[in-house]
Amino acid sequence: MELRHLKYFIAVANDLSFTRAAQRLHTSQPSLSQQIIGLEEEVGFALFQRTKRKVELTEVGRVFLEEARLVLMQADNALTRARQVGRHGGLHLTVGFVPSAEVRVFPFILPELRMHYPTLDIILHSLNTSEQEQALLRGDIDVAFMRPPVHSSELVSKVVYTEPLRLFLPASHPLATLRRIPARLLDGEPLIATDPNFSSPVHDLVDAFLTGHGVTPLVVQKASNILLNVNLVGAGIGYALLPAYAANMASHSVCIRQFEDEQPEIDLLMVYRQDSQSSVLQTLLQLVFPDELGHSRFLHQHTTTY
Repeated sequence: MELRHLKYFIAVANDLSFTRAAQRLHTSQPSLSQQIIGLEEEVGFALFQRTKRKVELTEVGRVFLEEARLVLMQADNALTRARQVGRHGGLHLTVGFVPSAEVRVFPFILPELRMHYPTLDIILHSLNTSEQEQALLRGDIDVAFMRPPVHSSELVSKVVYTEPLRLFLPASHPLATLRRIPARLLDGEPLIATDPNFSSPVHDLVDAFLTGHGVTPLVVQKASNILLNVNLVGAGIGYALLPAYAANMASHSVCIRQFEDEQPEIDLLMVYRQDSQSSVLQTLLQLVFPDELGHSRFLHQHTTTY
């Protein structure tokens, strides 16, 4: 089976007409029909029901159409990526990240990295922390901006910054009148939790902080991304504990406060393989950790207080 056979099949499936498909493919109708018959023989089942009046997909044909489209899409992606690498001399960096890095790190670092490597092809993948560690070990990404913990001894991790968690409340909530809020007052209040499948480090930190202050989490909703979490708070569904960067996404219907107690904090790590020899990665490391002691330029980055 060749890609051209899939293209022929998809053309007929789209038009439900061998005549129109042949015209678009610039081939003869008998030749196109023969190609489809050969494809059906290879599949082992009919892909089309044919009558003198109409052409229809069989059930097998409908399933095959979905998969054929995916195969052609993947082939197009492979061709595009190969051409990009060819144009850029093979220089590329694949980066995994959690949203915090997208907001607080990339706007400063990526433009500088491109100044060093004008033809660099940067590929970004939004992945949760566990996905990033596995992607690093497989070699699918070159560097990760992720939450702790890092389990594998094959990986090196450095702290980019430590970020406080803030309390996000509906603006109309009675606790919003306080400047700093004792955590114990959240007991019995509806919580919009971070889905552990999306960010287990944030979920686990919030759970430990609340239970440590005598609060039994009353989860009314789990949010699979930070923006949804913030929007649900704005809709009055409940409160949430989120990394401080999420304040950038909040509307006027959301009130953000610090705790009267100690502030829960979470690290953002830059992680890469010990055996990495990439010169681009080394430049990226120098941009993030510029001083001789290896301190991050973001370690004391200003964080808005509330």
